[in-house]
Amino acid sequence: MDSNGRGNNGYAGSDPDDRKETVVEGKSTSFAPHASSVSSRSLNLSQSRVPVSAMYDETLVDQAKRLLKEQKVAYKEETQNFGWYDWLGFFIPCFVWLKQYKIKKWLLWDVLAGLSVGAMVIPQGMSYANLAGLPQVYGLYGAFVPCLVYSLLGSSKQLSVGPVAVTSILLGNGLESLFGVSSPCYTSSGAAVSNTTAPVDGTDYTCYDFERASIQVAFLAGLFYTAVGLLGMGWLTYFLSHAMVSGFTSGAAILIALSQVKYILGISTERADNIQENLEHIFDNLDEFSWQEFSMGMSFILLLLIFRVLSRRVKRLKFLRALGPISVTILSIALMNIFKWYEPEGDAPIANVGKIPEGLPAFTAGWWFPLYNAGRQLLLSIIICVIDMCESMSIAKALAQVNKYRLKATQELRGLGIANIAGAMFNSYTTTGSFSRSAVNNDVGAKTPLSNFITGILVLIVLVLLTPVFTNMSKNVQGAIIIVGVMGLLQYEDFIELWFISKLDWLIWMFTFCFTLFLGVEIGILVGVGVSLILVIYKTAFPRITSLGKLPQTNIYRNIQMYPEAEEPQGMILVRIDAPIFFANIEGIKDYLIDKLARAKKRHEKMNDQVSYVIIDMSPSPDIDVAGLHMFEELIHDLKSEDMSLILANPSKAVLVMLQRGKLIGELGPGGIQVSMGEAVEYARSLLAYRDRTNFVV
Repeated sequence: MDSNGRGNNGYAGSDPDDRKETVVEGKSTSFAPHASSVSSRSLNLSQSRVPVSAMYDETLVDQAKRLLKEQKVAYKEETQNFGWYDWLGFFIPCFVWLKQYKIKKWLLWDVLAGLSVGAMVIPQGMSYANLAGLPQVYGLYGAFVPCLVYSLLGSSKQLSVGPVAVTSILLGNGLESLFGVSSPCYTSSGAAVSNTTAPVDGTDYTCYDFERASIQVAFLAGLFYTAVGLLGMGWLTYFLSHAMVSGFTSGAAILIALSQVKYILGISTERADNIQENLEHIFDNLDEFSWQEFSMGMSFILLLLIFRVLSRRVKRLKFLRALGPISVTILSIALMNIFKWYEPEGDAPIANVGKIPEGLPAFTAGWWFPLYNAGRQLLLSIIICVIDMCESMSIAKALAQVNKYRLKATQELRGLGIANIAGAMFNSYTTTGSFSRSAVNNDVGAKTPLSNFITGILVLIVLVLLTPVFTNMSKNVQGAIIIVGVMGLLQYEDFIELWFISKLDWLIWMFTFCFTLFLGVEIGILVGVGVSLILVIYKTAFPRITSLGKLPQTNIYRNIQMYPEAEEPQGMILVRIDAPIFFANIEGIKDYLIDKLARAKKRHEKMNDQVSYVIIDMSPSPDIDVAGLHMFEELIHDLKSEDMSLILANPSKAVLVMLQRGKLIGELGPGGIQVSMGEAVEYARSLLAYRDRTNFVV
């Protein structure tokens, strides 16, 4: 062992005067290195600094024990100084921010934000419940209990939860598909039914069935939310690309807006799942057009747009964004009551929403079982949960980044899940974070989740005292609120941006958008997920394999197509596999590698250069499976048949362990694994130099 502690078999531990023993074509021979060798040190055919013999082959049990120990250590470090209050905050996060709450600095802003969002969610929630085919009071229920529970358990300080448009239309279409009928909670003219237990229009199902099924879906979605949070499986949403989610929400936004046009035109149409049916229903019923409804509805849309534009362009008028929905709601109620437009004179000139039940929501945990159709409801719950996670987590992360704090993803998902389960106990359908209301919450200045609690209290007051006020609110104001609200979901800027940046992502956007628009939201999202997964599989099955060369006067190896000045060493082909090597991509890697090696070999032959070594940079390949080992075994034998050898550079520990298990280290031969591309090339060059001097084929 030398002064550096390395043995004679180490890369830097050999003596120039030592004579080394090696095997050449099955013969034992001794040699003394020439002074003109590439390296001033003697050639050692087993030279490699990779600690192969020191690799510990960890069993699955050992891995599980190690991971469990690491988690225990991390958990112990996190909780070692916990008192009883800290433990309380660990399970109920609100106690953490309550302990640090700055009343003088934060309370006013939290109250103002909560009231602003409350003023916004009251008319929005009622409109979204209508979109889901449920009684409008369900929109208020969805902004009551879930808001209160999330304020206690959520980790985002600015996220506002409650009913949202996309979830509502997903639920509405899903329930209609489940029962095979349009919502029995509304007549064909769009009027709310007064008896929720009586079948409507000759159907076998009642509004009660729709309500109960929606509660069951909310409960199941809450379970999925909570399970994903507790098991740390939020990574599942990574398979939903931004292009797919953007295309889906854009298509859904158009369908949602079209479904509300009937209230602006004053016509009666059936619910439709796609754009062509929506347009057909609208044009077939234009003979019912009411200029009074149209004038009033368009006035509300124009007023909401003015509020939105002013809030964006004038910094001091940001509050108008929150006041828009409640302002047009108050105006609608005032006009309807002052001019008695809701009173029938033959037919009522302006349709009103009708009576809304007052009082607290009923206890509905008894509705959770039995399910109407377990398979369909589970699938609907998963779809809603996945979309809600994508929407809510993206908003929460963006708000956390803007306000410079760390979002706890597990706690966030757990909080949203328990909020949905609690909501399902009290007449609430699925809820999640809202883009528009969270933006208002942040703009007004919310500092903690207390703003959600204030919103819940405001909705409670409305439920107990003020629901009769909304009886004569016009339906067209709900249509106007939804149409303007979903304009923000129409992400046309992504369509333009993706066209210029990535045509592949643009195609995913277009596929999802078109299928959602023309075949409905359920098929649209399934197609979008399918296309995203196909893209992942394609990129995995056909990874990039690049030819490498050495940049002049450096020891850096780069893509020869990207860096034309890069020099390919004589007698060697250098390649890099930019992916894990496993069963899904080995055929693609093998075919591509053979083709690339054949072309590289021809290129070398034109320069009268005989290829003797193929060196693969393994640094971008963190893992390999049994199929990958078999591929390498075949490659080694194929190369040997053509008097070539394989060298692997910089493999990860996981790859080394697998190579050791598969006994491929012996197949590669001494020095077949090197620490880096530089050392692999130097090793191969020294072997070639020795071969040239001795005229032996090693």
